[in-house]
Amino acid sequence: MIEVFYYDNGVKKGDVKDLSSLKEFPLWIDVTGITKKEGELLGKEFDLHHLTQEDLVNSNTRVKVEEFPNYLFCVFYGIEKVKNVRLVDIDFILGNTFIITNHTKELASFFSLKESTDKLGQLFQKGPEFIFHNLLDGEIGYYYPTLERIDDQMEQVEEELTKRIQRGTLRKILDMKRTLSMVRKIAFAHREKVGFLVRNEYKFISKNAVFYFRDVYDHAIRVSDKVDNSRELVSNSFDLYMSAMSNNTNEIMKVLSVFATIALPMTVISSIYGTNFEVLPGAHSPFGFWMMMGSMLVVSVGFLYFFRRKGWF
Repeated sequence: MIEVFYYDNGVKKGDVKDLSSLKEFPLWIDVTGITKKEGELLGKEFDLHHLTQEDLVNSNTRVKVEEFPNYLFCVFYGIEKVKNVRLVDIDFILGNTFIITNHTKELASFFSLKESTDKLGQLFQKGPEFIFHNLLDGEIGYYYPTLERIDDQMEQVEEELTKRIQRGTLRKILDMKRTLSMVRKIAFAHREKVGFLVRNEYKFISKNAVFYFRDVYDHAIRVSDKVDNSRELVSNSFDLYMSAMSNNTNEIMKVLSVFATIALPMTVISSIYGTNFEVLPGAHSPFGFWMMMGSMLVVSVGFLYFFRRKGWF
């Protein structure tokens, strides 16, 4: 789906069929779930390189900043605020008077800007690079609440580990570790590529806009640092889980060892009285059985007292 916004004494919505005539106005073309046919249409209208057209159609492209003679092509990733974190490929094509954005799903910052025509109009008047900045800054900013939510989940896991290990705790830790590894790769790539926009001179980004991209660069650094801190928390929680499991196993083995040790002399006594000799202490006494049981009880209590004095349980 292609949405066309242009500025002509105010923000107006155009039709994709009128792209040829609308190119004389400042343009924002937003594409959701681009098709090959739509990619070819945009390529023809804006003279896009065939490799750029391929990147538009293909998802999961690496984070990049590439300059072409008549436009700047950038690929970044947004993040979906859902239960299971998902990253969304976002393509930006920045020209002198236009910006083309492409993504597979509707994104919060894009929807918000479309709804705020006053803000969009102000950005149009400044230049398409300011629309680029606004959208990129918004999407990078959405990484914070997701990472904060993961930190909250880690606190819950640590609280579980201090009480009693529950089924599924290890799965939670590994899922968070996998998620952070995925986000870390993108966060560091963002940090590097946004740095390119700040340090290098691109003819499609005005000098006034560079100051704003420095702010985005600061946000990208904060996100990457936050990811590292969260990864460290997950690693600590994993170590705590393994330690708790080891302690739990030791406690179980301690209890089983105590029972086995107590049962050992009882087994010895019962084995002795199970022999076939005719002469055994108390064998012909009416209280012989109870004498044997009493001796077992005395030995068992003696072992329990000894273990307790040693502090073994």
